[in-house]
Amino acid sequence: MDEISRLIGRDSISSHVFYNDNFCGSNDFVSDGKTGQLHLIRAGVIEFLYEGQPALRIDMPTLLFYPRGLAHRLHAPVGKSARLLCANIFFEGGNQNLLVRALPEILRHPLHESSTMKGIVDLLFHEADLHETGQDVILDRLCDVLVIQLIRHESRIGSLTAASLLGLTDPRLSRVLSAIHEEPQGTWRLDALARIAGMSRSKFALYFHQVVGMPPGEYLIHRRLAVAQDLLRKGLPVKAVCHRVGYTNQPAFTRMFKGRAGMSPRAWLASLHESSSRGTRDDF
Repeated sequence: MDEISRLIGRDSISSHVFYNDNFCGSNDFVSDGKTGQLHLIRAGVIEFLYEGQPALRIDMPTLLFYPRGLAHRLHAPVGKSARLLCANIFFEGGNQNLLVRALPEILRHPLHESSTMKGIVDLLFHEADLHETGQDVILDRLCDVLVIQLIRHESRIGSLTAASLLGLTDPRLSRVLSAIHEEPQGTWRLDALARIAGMSRSKFALYFHQVVGMPPGEYLIHRRLAVAQDLLRKGLPVKAVCHRVGYTNQPAFTRMFKGRAGMSPRAWLASLHESSSRGTRDDF
């Protein structure tokens, strides 16, 4: 298994379809810094408006994905409408996720050009029309698969650009990153990581920073935060989570979390629930 596949497997992707209907008029989307946005335009005409950028007019079946979230407005021109399926996409670690950081700001794929994704898109559209028991769950899972296919496509064409991903293909650093990913709770001091890489402390620290874009200690904190957020989202209590990511006491964990996420673990979890319910059909 290649390292990017391992990263996809470790870093959970969770989708929530919140709109599946005809659309007319206008609707604004905000970026909360932790939620991606997926739009599938099945038919019709719609414009995507961005601050300081030209409007993007879509008049054919198209997929648009904002991995890091992007403030934008959907607008159907007067007398026009569009059939849409929209989903929020949650990555473990939000915008600090390695894959999220590596993907382009906007992914746009006209569906007639995306033969590799046609099968899953056809399944999505078929399920979207059924309105049967379990539809919401199936649509969410199919969107998970679609996002993974998007990541595979971007990896294949070489558009995953973040420096941190280069470490996954570096023979020495990939061992270090795998160790951190497998045991984020470990006591990973600089000398221990340098030994895994087979380098001196000073050379390792410099090389890691050059390739990954941050010091090893900073990367470890980012990883711990990402794992903690995933565990919180899965329902584990804060006390249990702090031990799972290497903190022996809850206050220290809360300080780290608040320093990186801008809010306490409980406040972050509350904001996540708010984000997942934002943009429901009633808001259109």
